[in-house]
Amino acid sequence: MHPQKNRFGIRIMTGVLAGLTGMALAGTLALADDMGGMGDMNGMSGMSSGMGSSSAASTVGHGKGVVKEIDPNAGTVTITHGPIKEFGWSGMTMTFPLQHRSSLKSLKKGEPVLFDVVQEGQGHYTITKIQRDH
Repeated sequence: MHPQKNRFGIRIMTGVLAGLTGMALAGTLALADDMGGMGDMNGMSGMSSGMGSSSAASTVGHGKGVVKEIDPNAGTVTITHGPIKEFGWSGMTMTFPLQHRSSLKSLKKGEPVLFDVVQEGQGHYTITKIQRDH
């Protein structure tokens, strides 16, 4: 059969392909429904847009530096640190909020520290762990 000679046959084949595509789509939707639907994806752990709280998928930067300032009211610490390769940072002085403000009590101005920092949003970084560098 040549396609130009048998238009009716081409339409039948197109209809069959459309029917098969529809059945495949229906099967995919039924499978998604069995899995709890697409709406449940918002609650999946480890899936984050980079905004809000940190998740298991967040990049953790590891820093080493010296405490320059402590602001208990703001819950921040200013640290002069060396390069943090995970974020491509060179050494600099930065002020960070602490995830656990109680950590501020153990810090002293001028002491060397090791710390972990995560990105909490565009341009916002939070220290999740800080300890004295022995």
